[in-house]
This record gives sequence, structure tokens and C-alpha cells, in this order.
Amino acid sequence: MPSPHARVGVGGVLIQDGRALVNRAVYRERFTIPSGYVEHGEALETALAREFEEETGVTVRVGPLILARHKVLDPEESDVYFAFVVERVAGDPVARPPEIAEVQEVRIAEVDGATWISELSRRAIRVAARSGVGWPRAEWSGGEVPGLASEAYHP
Repeated sequence: MPSPHARVGVGGVLIQDGRALVNRAVYRERFTIPSGYVEHGEALETALAREFEEETGVTVRVGPLILARHKVLDPEESDVYFAFVVERVAGDPVARPPEIAEVQEVRIAEVDGATWISELSRRAIRVAARSGVGWPRAEWSGGEVPGLASEAYHP
């Protein structure tokens, strides 16, 4: 991709029975919520469902957007990240090699002190744990221009 460009990543917070699912990639020291990069031409929700399945074996339904972050990596590259609440549809969490070394479920009450989880993931879990969070989905369908997103979000 010609410079400058942005990488787009997605992550999902799955909370069940007062616990949030996190995993640790083989190349990371800390755990994160299941996440990954959006492939060319892929919708955010599709990418997140794919990444969740690839990393944990869990099929999810993507819910509200809860967090957005933009970070400049260098003058020619930046990273944009969107986190969503997700709901488990099927499957039990398991580490999926070769990328994922471990999966764990952490009690929501312990998230703030869990420094073994990345700060961005702890923040996403805290937001997701609140009731009624997230930006509602708009009715906008993307208009008539090919390639626009099928959903829009607003505060």
C-alpha cells in the first residue's frame, strides 16, 4: 500500500457468567481480547467474527461498537482499532495454534488489577461490562456508492 496508510484492526469482548475471554498470541507477553487485522475488502464485523473463530474456536455475533483508537506509528503509517461487544453463538474457547498460545477467562471484578492483560483490552472489557454501552447501529445502508460500509455508527 502506498504511504501514508493505516492498518485497521478489530477486537471483541465476550463476557459470560461475569468473566471476559482473553487470549495470548505466541508473539506477545500480555493477553488481549481476541483481535486481528481487517483484510482487504472485508467488513469490520466479518473480520472480527473470522478472527474470533481463528483464535478461539468460538463463533460470535458482533454487537455494539464500544471503543475506537487511532495511533500514529510513524509519519507514513498509523493503526486504527475498533472494539465491539460480541455474543457467543457456538463453540468453547480453546487456544488455536499456531498463533494463539493460551486462552483464559478473567473475572470482571479482577480486570483492573490484571496487568498481565494489555491496557487497551482492560479498557474495552471495563466498557463492555457496563450495561447499555455501545453506539447504536444506524439505519443508514451506505448509500448507492459501491464499497461503502453497510452500517454506520453514531453516538
